[in-house]
Amino acid sequence: MRIKAIVLTFILLTVSFVFGQTSAYMQDHNVTEIEVQGVGSSMQNAITDAKRNAIGAAIGTYLQSEQEMQNYMTVKDKVLAKSEGFVKSFELKDKSKGPDGAWTVTIKAAVTKDMIMSDLEALGILMSQLDNPSLVVFYAPKGVPYDQRFTEQGINQINQYFTTNRYNVYDLDQLNAMIEDDMSMKQISIGEDVDMAQILAKKLKTDIYVTVSLILEDLGNGKKKAKATAKIFNASTAKLLGVQNGYSDEIFGNTTAFDANIDQAVKKLMPLIMNQVKGFWKEQIDKGKQYVILFSKLPQGRKVKAAILGVLQSEAKEVKKVSTEEYQVWLNTSIDDYLDKIGDAIQEQIYEGKDFDYSNRGDRIDIFPTK
Repeated sequence: MRIKAIVLTFILLTVSFVFGQTSAYMQDHNVTEIEVQGVGSSMQNAITDAKRNAIGAAIGTYLQSEQEMQNYMTVKDKVLAKSEGFVKSFELKDKSKGPDGAWTVTIKAAVTKDMIMSDLEALGILMSQLDNPSLVVFYAPKGVPYDQRFTEQGINQINQYFTTNRYNVYDLDQLNAMIEDDMSMKQISIGEDVDMAQILAKKLKTDIYVTVSLILEDLGNGKKKAKATAKIFNASTAKLLGVQNGYSDEIFGNTTAFDANIDQAVKKLMPLIMNQVKGFWKEQIDKGKQYVILFSKLPQGRKVKAAILGVLQSEAKEVKKVSTEEYQVWLNTSIDDYLDKIGDAIQEQIYEGKDFDYSNRGDRIDIFPTK
């Protein structure tokens, strides 16, 4: 039984992702190994063609829609022209010369994913896949010293920076109003030493939250220096992703001079925060596109659950069970093929000979038996 998918898949060429073999890059998260062919008038030209094919194939795994494909195709030649930088190393697996003098080679190329992602980021492709990630930027938890006025100044600058880079952020006044309007949050903020940024991030279902503290360090002899500290967290797990600091120059002066110091410290801090945030969402993209798979009206039982989980895990980069009927999966392969395998497994292991149908709302797929 075949389930037909309606999600567009962009495949540049057939590639073989090599697993289960000894490789110098097996533990390198930033490198993907791809086996491809190339053709050229000389062996060197064939190798160059194979490298370009390796880059094209690697990029193809990140393109999830027709618009993304069109965006990529407009600058394809410029991206592929940098293939020498993208391909970290390669191994010549096979070579042959045809009767017409043309060479055909097969290489196993180690492709640097971080550089590819940077180019796709410039096209707005990765950001669109994440639906413009959302963040909460808020004061550091109670018990961490900071100057409130300077910290507010810094948070507003950081929010503006993220907005410019197409992230969705929440204005500081909005967040304070939420706390004021929610009695339970207001009581927590008054009576406990808590990380209010974490609470706000969970309520708003953001991807990342950042806590910020700014202080003026007294260096003596009338000199001061501003220190801006940011801690970046995964909002769903509260895992600390990193701590970054920005420092201003030493300065003599009054409050106006201190304001300039704060601005300088935050400007040094912002790209450091952005690099940390980019590292997080690049890992998310590398896991593949996320789908929600629902199984409606299937028989219950341990055998059924085991069969469903087995087929889901067979191709997905990651599977998370939400309930007995709902699963979150991350794929960097074709959704068409994935749904076909699910359908085959259901028919063979659960309902022999029975047909199934599905509804597809882009990233939410409901599979159910036909009447």
